[in-house]
Amino acid sequence: MIGNNKLILAIIFLPIIEIYLFIEIGAILGSFLTISLTLLTAFLGVYLLKIGTFNNVRNLQKKILEGIRPDQEIVNGISNLISAVLLILPGILTDFLGALLLSRSIQTLLISYMPNMSKNSYNYSSGGHKKTIIDVEHKKSDD
Repeated sequence: MIGNNKLILAIIFLPIIEIYLFIEIGAILGSFLTISLTLLTAFLGVYLLKIGTFNNVRNLQKKILEGIRPDQEIVNGISNLISAVLLILPGILTDFLGALLLSRSIQTLLISYMPNMSKNSYNYSSGGHKKTIIDVEHKKSDD
């Protein structure tokens, strides 16, 4: 129930903060430049969503085929997806947060806060190490 209240407050206050920032930044930079920057970040978000997704999937598959746990690739993919959505949304604050999430240092910080992502690496490949197979036949003896 507490999470729902925070979501409702975010839905209410985010547009108010964005409108305030539009007015303040627009007064400093001018309305044309403010709108142009917002449109530019929206196009950047669409580009990141389109191209970045393919690159992240390719890197993820490469790590899995190498038998390496793809922690960094998963976090990069999630961060890029959230960044793209935030950049597509019109607003100064969402654009800033989207650009901030693109930073590798922020992504590394996120990995350090995730509980199970920093454990030892596991080998997920099928050919990483050979298993010993013992073939045994059982015969019933009549004593």
